[in-house]
Order: sequence, then C-alpha cells, then structure tokens
Amino acid sequence: MEKSAVILGLSRQAKFLGLPLPYAMAVGGMTVLPFILFKPVWWFLTAPIWYGLARIATRVNPNGHHVFSVMMQVTPMAILRKGRLHVS
Repeated sequence: MEKSAVILGLSRQAKFLGLPLPYAMAVGGMTVLPFILFKPVWWFLTAPIWYGLARIATRVNPNGHHVFSVMMQVTPMAILRKGRLHVS
C-alpha cells in the first residue's frame, strides 16, 4: 500500500481529547453516568482521575480496547453453563 499522507491520515486511529475514542468514551461514561444515576455534582471532579488512568492505560497498551472486545466475543459465558469453562 502506498504511504501517502492521505492514506496515513485516513487509516490512523480516531482520537478525542488525546485518547483513542473507546478510552475517551469510557472516561465520559465514568464521569457522566454516576452523575445521572446519583445526582452528586462533585462527581464531575473525578474526571481528571479517570482521564489520567486512561492516559496511563493508553501508554501501556494503546490497543487494549481491542483485546478486551475480542476477549468478550471469544470467551464463552461460564455463569449459566455447566461443564468445561475454557475454549478448546
């Protein structure tokens, strides 16, 4: 494949606030959902904590959300199943 600026720009990972999009959505969810459910305004002050943890997770493994999604799709649910609980 050609390494032109257009191809490289269109094939890069989408980012929001400097984080890959799934991590940014998780930060938004961890900040907004408890506010919607429990109504404490001070919960918005935890946004920098979640953002910092997401930045650390991105530096450790920028594709961690892909690993998690594949793991959830491939590994069977073991709660309602009897017998072997591993993928063979």
